[in-house]
Amino acid sequence: MKWIITIALLCVVAATLECGSNKPATLPSDQLSGNWEITLQRHAHPGSLLFSGFILQSGSAVTGSLILGGGCNGVGTVTGKVDGQNLALTIDEFGQEISLTGTLPPGSPSGSTFISGPFSALAGGCATYASTGTWSATPVTPISGTFHGTFVSTVSSGAAADTFNVTGSLTQGPNTGSSNATLTGTLTATGTPHFCPYLTSATISGFISGTSVTLNLFDTTGSQVAQVAPATVTTNGASLTCSAAASGNVCYSFPPISSSCPGEQGAIQLSFP
Repeated sequence: MKWIITIALLCVVAATLECGSNKPATLPSDQLSGNWEITLQRHAHPGSLLFSGFILQSGSAVTGSLILGGGCNGVGTVTGKVDGQNLALTIDEFGQEISLTGTLPPGSPSGSTFISGPFSALAGGCATYASTGTWSATPVTPISGTFHGTFVSTVSSGAAADTFNVTGSLTQGPNTGSSNATLTGTLTATGTPHFCPYLTSATISGFISGTSVTLNLFDTTGSQVAQVAPATVTTNGASLTCSAAASGNVCYSFPPISSSCPGEQGAIQLSFP
């Protein structure tokens, strides 16, 4: 009987020591994997630098690719390490490195919280001066599932401007650590047929990086009928918009199909689900 009590006491002591050890919280080994939008704010030479792309985390190692911002056109790699709640990242801008450090908030990331911290960069190919500042990063929820919405004509060359009500679905491809991921799906115009049937049904292919989205629409013959760009998705993946004001009145452009239907341009709004 004594040895049973002794073992029980030892278990209680061991559990107490574990609770009082102040060990850092164990975080998921892939918590940073996903689509991210990263914003840098410099102390000098003010202005926001926007980077977007996909990150992969395997254990403590972080890798990925980002579309570069701030006068440095192209794609750069990102590497880094997670140590408990501490994060260190390096973005390679064609040999010029930007070093970012930060502390992950408890439970990070989520759709409503972001990672932030200081950054520093030496002069290099993308900037002729060294810089320091702050950065923040927000995860973007994958686009997935059904949608409904409208294509609204803002520039019509023929008959009265149309509003096409549409339904469809989109699926986001896997995270491969690239600067973007693929989007595929289908779209169907609903309601009463239009005098100018620019849009009846289409297959969709495109890509997403951060909150930036491009959609290409193809008819049943495989011919491209329109490109939707530049579109923006909310970070929670609930809606996708392309406003006429933000894109110079052209978010999509349907080509002429007859002398009475010489083409149409406009804006879009899609909601998921």
